[in-house]
Amino acid sequence: MILCGGVRSEDRGLSRTAENMAVIRALETVKPQRERLFSDPFAKRFLPGWQSVLASLARIPAVRRLLERYFDRQAPGARTSGAARTRLIDDWIRQALADGIGQVVILGAGFDCRALRMKELASVPIFEVDRARMIDFKDAVLKNDAQPRNLKRVPVDFLKDRLGDRLGSAGFSTNAKTLFVWEGVTNYLDAASVSAVFDFFAGSAPSGSKVVFTYVHSDAINGLFPAAGLERLTKRLRDYGEPWTFGFHPNELAGYLTKKGIRLLADISAAEYRRMYMPNAEMLIGYEFYRAVLAEVMTTEANSDAAR
Repeated sequence: MILCGGVRSEDRGLSRTAENMAVIRALETVKPQRERLFSDPFAKRFLPGWQSVLASLARIPAVRRLLERYFDRQAPGARTSGAARTRLIDDWIRQALADGIGQVVILGAGFDCRALRMKELASVPIFEVDRARMIDFKDAVLKNDAQPRNLKRVPVDFLKDRLGDRLGSAGFSTNAKTLFVWEGVTNYLDAASVSAVFDFFAGSAPSGSKVVFTYVHSDAINGLFPAAGLERLTKRLRDYGEPWTFGFHPNELAGYLTKKGIRLLADISAAEYRRMYMPNAEMLIGYEFYRAVLAEVMTTEANSDAAR
């Protein structure tokens, strides 16, 4: 973890990068209400050892600024990108619900606690999908909290299990318009795995269903993207045992999704979504290669036209 200490995440079978996102969300949450982009009171519970103590001390403005500067030196742009991206996806979720989405599937849920912190999600079934070890740990951390009745956590081994079968057993409906949220995952997979998940999105939900996902620019995988701190970041990820292995080129994404029966609605870089939410965004650097996408499952007719 960037704010390191305690038993290493990988030694507990957990994701180090999921912990890093928990740090980002915890630091954002302790800001004054008028300044913060969102509130995630559960984030710091996933931090081991003195990291959780530091997250609590960050309520003191001087301590928070010190921690933010340290974080930003270690991984330029990661904190600000992660915070703005969280808010962007929150807003996309709210809009999808307003548009009549009937269920939400969060793939690779990690330590995402939207099902607990977003009141807008209380009225629809939610499925959090992840490795069994991650789900067991999350359940243990949150065991003293009232869990929403509409939430089901679904352990899936993608090497052994059929995602559709596991979700179906948990109550997933192929007839309900669905919002799929796939944040912070594609860059750790390979092309075949990514392709299979998009096929699942298009084949398991009716037209009008929405897909939110993130990806990194393919040039960042090769170390060719001109972003501050990229070489050091990719080395750290390799040391974690969580290297980036897959990316898209933005110019090719719309065509790729169309062939899958999915229409691209928005593809926004970290620099762009920081400008949407952060008043000093022009001064922020790093992580410009990270992108967030909103897309939609097309109608049968549109699929047929796209195939021609």
